[in-house]
Amino acid sequence: MITIKRMSDCTFSEVTKAWNRGFEGYFFPISMTEEMLVQRLGAEGYVLGLSVVAFDGQEPIGLVASGLRTINGRKVAWNGGTGVATAYRRQGVGRRLMEETLALYQKAGVHDATLEAISENAKAIALYEQLGYEVVDRLLFWQRTDALSADHFGAKAADGKYRVRRVLAQEASALAFYQADAPWQNQWQSMRDGEALLVEDAQGQAVGYAMYKRMATDDGKISAIVLRHCVAQPGHADADTILRVALSELYAPHELECRRSTFNLPASQEQLLRILQEAGFGPSGTEQVYMVKKMKAPEETAV
Repeated sequence: MITIKRMSDCTFSEVTKAWNRGFEGYFFPISMTEEMLVQRLGAEGYVLGLSVVAFDGQEPIGLVASGLRTINGRKVAWNGGTGVATAYRRQGVGRRLMEETLALYQKAGVHDATLEAISENAKAIALYEQLGYEVVDRLLFWQRTDALSADHFGAKAADGKYRVRRVLAQEASALAFYQADAPWQNQWQSMRDGEALLVEDAQGQAVGYAMYKRMATDDGKISAIVLRHCVAQPGHADADTILRVALSELYAPHELECRRSTFNLPASQEQLLRILQEAGFGPSGTEQVYMVKKMKAPEETAV
């Protein structure tokens, strides 16, 4: 008999089994030890009371792991992973997990439910649409793996016009044009081990920002630079140059051969994508869709 429990009512051993079985053979298999999973749940801000685990008898067979943040005065829940054990897929377990999850969101007063799904996972996307989610954007994983020329992004034309200042991600999030409604892994709360920069004009006003992560080998050499945000002040007449300055700085040193990439970059950021394409970036083979469900207000569900 299939039952659903809140994650807060499960042991970490049960949650770990559900996680590893749920993502086995998936597009991105993620195997965790119990210690690794406990660390991830805490570091990423998952909410155990909004997350659920499916059981067949006493055996954990799947889960939905969720988090909750307040963004622009609205409670936004994010689905940080839905997985069902291979032997139980296509048997309605995923639907039951999602229905229970949405019921918990409703009780918690959530305004917006969000999730990301691999674009080629048509069956999962169809299920989410049946449950009221809508695709609002495509999320791109572009990359380039060789060295860049000295002025690869054409930013030298702006010499003296703008300066770049490195800051904490939280400082960048205070900007009026910070994209707070980004997919959850790109939000500043999930960027505590990342880096950020501000592009400032001659008056010291921030006119652009970027958030990114750099990864290094054991001997300290940079192996990857991953872009999470790159945004110019909306309506700024020099937005193209501002984006080029930010990209040039975050992807430096240019002579270094490493993987330079984007993570969950919205396809709606057409100007940024055009600059990246001109610089030789292109699809890595991975793409997601960003989906949002507008939850009913409490007074609507009380009828």
